[in-house]
Amino acid sequence: MALKLKRMDNMDIITNDVPRLVDFYHGTLGLPFFLPYEETEVPEDRWASIDFGNVVLYIFHSTNVSSVYRRTAVNLEDPVGYDTIAFEVEDLDEAIAELDGKVEWVQDDITTWRHPSGVWYRYRPFFDPDGNMMYVTEPHVENRPAV
Repeated sequence: MALKLKRMDNMDIITNDVPRLVDFYHGTLGLPFFLPYEETEVPEDRWASIDFGNVVLYIFHSTNVSSVYRRTAVNLEDPVGYDTIAFEVEDLDEAIAELDGKVEWVQDDITTWRHPSGVWYRYRPFFDPDGNMMYVTEPHVENRPAV
């Protein structure tokens, strides 16, 4: 029998400051909690779950104080490994205006990427408070070819 993966269920971020990332993902980005969140002094109990709509982000505490390797918007320059999280928006310009002054942008301009099939994206990357890179992206996939 072949393995049948259904969908991506969750992903994890490890941080040494759970409340700071909770404030960013829940407060700044306005994403709801998946499970109730309670601040605690017990290190093993410092975690949160943020509902991304189609996947859950778990934020777990670490006592490691090393910093995140900050990725760039240029894939050819980055080391191998997982790269970013992307949030789909209906209007990229409105999303940028809403986030301006609340996030640290990776670059000053919007990037447009086009595939020969007619699919194209407009996006702009930013960092969360720990330095994890993510994008707001406006996909245009109406002409997506069947695979």
